[in-house]
Amino acid sequence: MTERSIGRTLRKWRDDAEMSLAQACKKAGFSVATLSMTENALKPFDPLDIMILGRVYELPNETWKQLVRRAEFAVRERAQIRSKQSTLDLNAPQDVDESYLEATTICTFGADLIPRLIQTPEYSISAAGLGCPTYPYDDPARKAELYADWIKGIATSEASSMAVNIVVTKRAIQRLVGSPAITNAALIQLVHLSELDHFTVQVLDDKTRPDVQLSTSYVHLAFPHAQHDDVVYVETAGSGRYIEDLAACELVRQGFTALQGCALDPIKSVEEIAEAASAFTSRSSRRSPSKKSRTHESR
Repeated sequence: MTERSIGRTLRKWRDDAEMSLAQACKKAGFSVATLSMTENALKPFDPLDIMILGRVYELPNETWKQLVRRAEFAVRERAQIRSKQSTLDLNAPQDVDESYLEATTICTFGADLIPRLIQTPEYSISAAGLGCPTYPYDDPARKAELYADWIKGIATSEASSMAVNIVVTKRAIQRLVGSPAITNAALIQLVHLSELDHFTVQVLDDKTRPDVQLSTSYVHLAFPHAQHDDVVYVETAGSGRYIEDLAACELVRQGFTALQGCALDPIKSVEEIAEAASAFTSRSSRRSPSKKSRTHESR
């Protein structure tokens, strides 16, 4: 994931400089194919290339030097067991929010909350009050921008080759996060997304399945290129991290398939989510007095 993040950063530099691939390549002396493969993390990163691009985009020296250090770490990471962490390693919670649209298959489980990738910005920020994972990167404006890009991207025809599979516990969809209105909006969004052919959601009633006791939410991401291995993002209270060990990722995938077999079918699941949303609508109405009532009280 470090390599994908570096490629994404290089692409953002070019976008911020408002340059096309051809324009950037002409100034840097690269071929279009080379820069395209670099931005998509399909070739090893050359620190000299990063320095040249940093100067082409007129970035501060420290900005491109920091990316060079990350690229050097990525090379070492490829040659080592990936279970070790480093100060140059990714900020996983920051990176994962930008990785969804690059995947071809997403399998995510929500233990106590609606899964991160389909949380509305308000829902995600409100989770802080519950002691759930939030990070400095989760500022409302940035979260809203990423969420809008994700929802727009997943609903396009180009995303039809992507498969999104969600399992969420019944206690998660019934949990109040922020306010009834915020929770209701997140659940209604989930119902709308379930109408997409490539989007499946299932509810796991853990009360009727005491044998299923899971408390950790996670996302399993599979990517289109052979060079990019599957990865699992695990989120617990106060932390989020990537697991890139291939054997561990395969076990998570198998476990997710087992969860799907234990959960309600998609049709019944959407009914459960809609009922939960309706309950929060009722709670919101009771908490918000009518205009007539407020006028009467003011008198």
